[in-house]
Amino acid sequence: MRLTPREFDILHLLAGRPGVVFSPEELYERVWGEPLINANTVMVHIRKIREKVERDPRDPAVIRTVWGVGYKAEDVPHG
Repeated sequence: MRLTPREFDILHLLAGRPGVVFSPEELYERVWGEPLINANTVMVHIRKIREKVERDPRDPAVIRTVWGVGYKAEDVPHG
């Protein structure tokens, strides 16, 4: 699994605060360093990350969507 630098930054932000929901606007502003222009940009990056880290990207266990709010990382035990 190879993440792009931007994908890594998004995953690092989410995984660093498991359970905290980040809106697409907040994710974009924190990762890209500027105001959100198009929410599809965040959605596409999340989809690509899921394809790389999830067992089943259509039923994600690591990065969850909180409908109408944003995205969060689950606290996944290692082992």
